[in-house]
Amino acid sequence: MKWPAQSPDLNPIENLWAELNRITTERRPRNKDELFEVLKRGWESLSIKYLNSLIESMPRRCKAVVKAKGMPIKY
Repeated sequence: MKWPAQSPDLNPIENLWAELNRITTERRPRNKDELFEVLKRGWESLSIKYLNSLIESMPRRCKAVVKAKGMPIKY
């Protein structure tokens, strides 16, 4: 499959980074060491169910991009 110009819409890692950003923002680390610890704990707190939902969303994402003819989609 050709990768369309709006490829971030297809990349579930963007959703994962957003979730880690939300966790980090809530905890407000004060320095680099705290940031690393918050990210590490945030990563460990992600459920398998959540990660699987990102993976399982790929067919829907691909269909949506095809339907949108490569234009941005809701993801």
